[in-house]
Amino acid sequence: MYPKPIQHLIDLFIKFPGIGPKQAARFAFYLLKEDSKTVNELSETIKELKEKVRFCRQCFKSVELDTNTRMNTPASPELGRGQANDTNTLCEFCKDKNRDENIIMVIEKEQDLLNIERTKKFNGLYHILGGTISPLDSSAPVKLHLKDLFERVRKIIEEKKTPEIILATNPTTEGDTTALYIERVLKPLNVKISRLGRGLGTGSELEYADELTIKEALTNRK
Repeated sequence: MYPKPIQHLIDLFIKFPGIGPKQAARFAFYLLKEDSKTVNELSETIKELKEKVRFCRQCFKSVELDTNTRMNTPASPELGRGQANDTNTLCEFCKDKNRDENIIMVIEKEQDLLNIERTKKFNGLYHILGGTISPLDSSAPVKLHLKDLFERVRKIIEEKKTPEIILATNPTTEGDTTALYIERVLKPLNVKISRLGRGLGTGSELEYADELTIKEALTNRK
C-alpha cells in the first residue's frame, strides 16, 4: 500500500513498546514531511545511542561513555537482557561511596529509578532487571538480570556483610510474579528481603506514581 521505504519505517516503529500501526504510520509521515536537517539529526542521535551508551556492569543503568572509554570499547554490542556487559563502567550511583551498598532495590526498568530518586528517601543501590516475568512466558527469567543479582548478593554475603533486598517491582500480575520468583531464587542465600508497602495501588506503576505515594511505599515496606 505504501512505498517500500515508508512501510519499512512503519514496521520498525511498530517494534517500539506501546506503538501500534496507526501511530507508527504517523511517525513515518511526520519524518517524510520534515526537512533533511531534522531527519539527519535523528539518524545521528540514534547512531550515537549505540556508540556512546553502555550499561553499568553492576546495576545495568545506562551510562554515557567518556571519549577514552569509547575509543577502547567495541561499538558493538547487542547488549540484551541477561547478557554480559562489555565495559567495566560503573554508573554514578554505584560509584557513590555515600550510598549504602548493602541495600539493593530491585526494579523493573530505569525509569523507575529516576522516580524513586526524586523522593530523596532511598540511599541504597539499585539493580535493574530489564523487564518482568510473564506467567505465560517460560523463557522470561533468562532474559532478565537475575543471575547477576544472585551473584551480586552472594558476593556481599561472602564479604561478611548483611544485605537487604528491596523488591520494588510494580504491583501488577507480572510484577508480583517476578517478585515471587526472585524470592525463590534468593532463598538459598538466606538474605533479608522486603517489598514496597502497598502505598502503591494494585495495577499501578512506579514510573507514573507521585513522590508521596513512593515515600509511603518505601516507609511501609515489609
